[in-house]
Amino acid sequence: NYFDYAYAPPEKLNTPISTQVEIAPTPWNPQTRLMRIGLQGWKPAGELPPSNLVFLLDVSGSMESPDKLPLVQSALKMLVREMSARDRISLVVYAGATGVLLEPTPGDQRATIDAAIDQLGAGGSTNGGAGITLAYQMAERGFIRNGVNRVLLATDGDRKVGLAF
Repeated sequence: NYFDYAYAPPEKLNTPISTQVEIAPTPWNPQTRLMRIGLQGWKPAGELPPSNLVFLLDVSGSMESPDKLPLVQSALKMLVREMSARDRISLVVYAGATGVLLEPTPGDQRATIDAAIDQLGAGGSTNGGAGITLAYQMAERGFIRNGVNRVLLATDGDRKVGLAF
């Protein structure tokens, strides 16, 4: 499958996302349709400021299937290829217990980051409440003044124990 992913950005700054939708008959089954939804966020002009990205990762048993945690791992490795020494990345995991898998690390330390990503494995119950506190502690530790500081949650939303987010 090949699609052109050069979607047009939003026309106005106050519209953060533009959408493109296409529906076509499924070649192998005329009773069904294929739908492609393209999203393009607004892009600032010039160089982006450095980023401090903290990923709060659900590593509970429900994340074991190939379309969950392994997909997150693959996406993280792709993201790391876009990072520079000015950027920081941290990995916080939660399941039955919570922990820091990767302290704030410069984006150009790819071998260290990839090794941490490769350590991810799914198992146990889902207790996300403690994870959010720890993720924000990592965000504070790696905080970049005038940078992009974000905590990003990767989960299938299947919480079994602990407090809600």
